[in-house]
Amino acid sequence: MAMQAQISQQLTCGRNRLRSPGPQASFHCIKQRGDKPSLNFSVAALSPSLQQRCDEWLALDRDPSTVSEAIQAIDTDNEALLQDCLGQRLAFGTAGLRGIMGFGFNRMNQVVVQQTTQGFCNYLREQAGPKLASQGVTIGFDGRHHSKEFAHLAAAVFVSQNVPVHLFSEVVPTPFVAGAVTYKGCAGGIMITASHNPKQYNGYKVYWGNGCQIIPPHDVGIAAAINSQTELWDLPSDVTSSELVKDPLHMVTQRYYYALQQDLSFRPRQDNPKAAPVVYTPLHGVGLPWVQKAFTSFNLPPPIPVVEQALPDPDFPTLTFPNPEEGPGVLDLAFATAKAHGARLVLANDPDADRFAAAEQHPNTGAWRIFSGNEIGILLAHWLWCCWRRDHMDDDPACVVMLASAVSSKMLQAMAQEERFKFDETLTGFKWLGHRALELQQAGFTPLFAFEEAIGFMFGGAPGSIKDKDGVAAAAVFAEMAADLNHWGISVAQHLQSLRDLYGYFETRSSYFTSDRPADIRAVFQRLRHEGNYPKALAGVEITAVRDLDSGLDTAQAEGRSRLPWQKGDLMLTFTLDNVHTLTLRASGTEPKLKYYLEVFDEDDAATAINLADKLEDAIATELVLPEKHGLIPKHNNLIQAETE
Repeated sequence: MAMQAQISQQLTCGRNRLRSPGPQASFHCIKQRGDKPSLNFSVAALSPSLQQRCDEWLALDRDPSTVSEAIQAIDTDNEALLQDCLGQRLAFGTAGLRGIMGFGFNRMNQVVVQQTTQGFCNYLREQAGPKLASQGVTIGFDGRHHSKEFAHLAAAVFVSQNVPVHLFSEVVPTPFVAGAVTYKGCAGGIMITASHNPKQYNGYKVYWGNGCQIIPPHDVGIAAAINSQTELWDLPSDVTSSELVKDPLHMVTQRYYYALQQDLSFRPRQDNPKAAPVVYTPLHGVGLPWVQKAFTSFNLPPPIPVVEQALPDPDFPTLTFPNPEEGPGVLDLAFATAKAHGARLVLANDPDADRFAAAEQHPNTGAWRIFSGNEIGILLAHWLWCCWRRDHMDDDPACVVMLASAVSSKMLQAMAQEERFKFDETLTGFKWLGHRALELQQAGFTPLFAFEEAIGFMFGGAPGSIKDKDGVAAAAVFAEMAADLNHWGISVAQHLQSLRDLYGYFETRSSYFTSDRPADIRAVFQRLRHEGNYPKALAGVEITAVRDLDSGLDTAQAEGRSRLPWQKGDLMLTFTLDNVHTLTLRASGTEPKLKYYLEVFDEDDAATAINLADKLEDAIATELVLPEKHGLIPKHNNLIQAETE
């Protein structure tokens, strides 16, 4: 117990321990371009085009570690690796960049980060020049390998162009960067993170000046700006000493937690200290001190941390996948901690604390129930709605809007119809949810809440609120909701069942198939589209409507056109079955996955919905995806393979 107390004290008070590990702000590419490494190798075995790419890379790279990796690949004639790393550029899209760290134009490294930031800087100067010059940009980073290094490198690019930079001094949750862009009125923002990807990855997320992730056409414009000037600028050697660089941490946290308490804590403050114990894990990420502070702002007892996963560790030593979506194994240590402390509620964030997961132990059987993203979304939506209605009895509910992505549960839409508030649906991703919420807010609506099934939740009702998913806020709001239910002797699972009794039974299934070759995933969609001859049924259930975001077709609409944005090449198909059930197939924008999202509805009977969902899910592989034919691997097989490596 003494050791446990000592660890708890370190976790609570040792803020200096939460600084990002790895290299400090010394990046080798700031040297003059004339400084070239001494090389001694033969490239005779390489094709002329690949040899040229090697020469181009080595002329740019000044990081000894990635130079060494490149030279080793050249010396060993590893043409496959060289082609993979150098044959194409890491694609920039609405999600920014995300990729494996290493040498080459198709990896996350200093050269790629600098080139990307140069392009982003030039694009901002073109699109929002006065704002960029006066308000600058915000840059943050998580605890992954090289995150701080990449963030300081990005800052140096802007400083070299006399642009003010709000650079966080320590690791922060991703929503803090979105908040800082809004609070500071910046022209844009950058968060260095790969979210919940494995340890080999890092990423570069971009925000526009409205505090939302970028959407088209900005992604295309930034990508063009990156490619138009790939020569590296000379950069200052120490950005932290520049007068253009300020740390926004104090201001952002003050404003964030004030808003959290004022806008999202609804119970009497004297009631919350009586809440039952809650276990929390940041999964080796950045979340712990910020979730602790959120609980304090709600006057809730501090969460019990999972000691083994409490501090940022870029190697994620206790996890195969640092993603709370990946199944019970991710939360095993949290369940053990809960058992040791007599807690029945477990909360988790992913490593950059923008996603949120929750699980509850059954009081009689002791079994743990991990709530899905759809279930958490409905629980939070109903809690926020009830609290808003209590405080706005005389207001028209039609002024409130809640949003969900197209692949999330339609139960929120059913709730909106019953309670008479507005529901809005967007494409997948908070880049769309955030922008749409902002549009609706500017039109006079109160965007109280938005969610997507991939455990992302946004609390956007107040003016100036963060328009991105926020796992820190979600943890505190969910804990307070659970405390209120517990006060009345109701478990979270029991309350969820009562909502199903009220709004109908929506049974969901979601999973994915993976492939190392994007062409394999595209082939599935090409076969299903078959020149407009879409499948007519699934497991004997008629397909009554088709929405194809490659062509804009939507046969459920009177005009036959999709109301959601679409563009040629989009890999997303939605089938409506028997007029009420939905199945969406889509290619992930950040991972080599073909995902599916199935939802079956029955107004009165849960068992009927469950049985039909099981039947339809089995047919997704055997009738639609055909993974063996296309070389795809189901999720279950992926997890088994990863655990044996």
